[in-house]
Amino acid sequence: MLMLPINANAANDNMINVTHNTPLIDGRCDADEWQTATKIALPAQTEVYLMHNNDALFVCAKGKANDYTVIDLYIEDADTGKLYNLHASAQLTERVFVDKKWSESVFWNHKDWSGFWVPYAGEKETEEGKRTLFLEGSHREIQVLRKKFPHKRWQMMFRISAVNHNGKYGAEFFYPQQAKDTDKSTWAKFTFAQ
Repeated sequence: MLMLPINANAANDNMINVTHNTPLIDGRCDADEWQTATKIALPAQTEVYLMHNNDALFVCAKGKANDYTVIDLYIEDADTGKLYNLHASAQLTERVFVDKKWSESVFWNHKDWSGFWVPYAGEKETEEGKRTLFLEGSHREIQVLRKKFPHKRWQMMFRISAVNHNGKYGAEFFYPQQAKDTDKSTWAKFTFAQ
């Protein structure tokens, strides 16, 4: 695996490794199928894995056993200049940045992409009533068909959240570290290895 530094900046051109096997989108990125992935280590023992084949980009965000590990993948459409936010938490959503603002989240509107969301794990009685529980410890995977953004070089950023860190729940981390979701110049460039 190629390890990328957490403090990458938009000037960096990161290489995404090739895979000859399509990974199963099953909430696990520690299997043999992710061995060839480009790896980005983030704080709090979280990691992002990236790999591709001719048809798709595969992304997996891996957290700890007590994390929910939510991922937001941001990609610029180089043809239109629009910014996209592909989100996987308890639901899959897509937003577009147009006219200096993000659109409303559209749930389950994942044309040319899909992912593994945080699975439902029952309910718990609390003083405020029933509370939905979600499965901790699964990983968040996203598959984006390359025809959605048909260029060999993508401008992207990642946000990993719902992470336990320093005794608190809800930490979030970005790649590149200082990236802003509304400013693509702070994102990193990624090229698909041949």
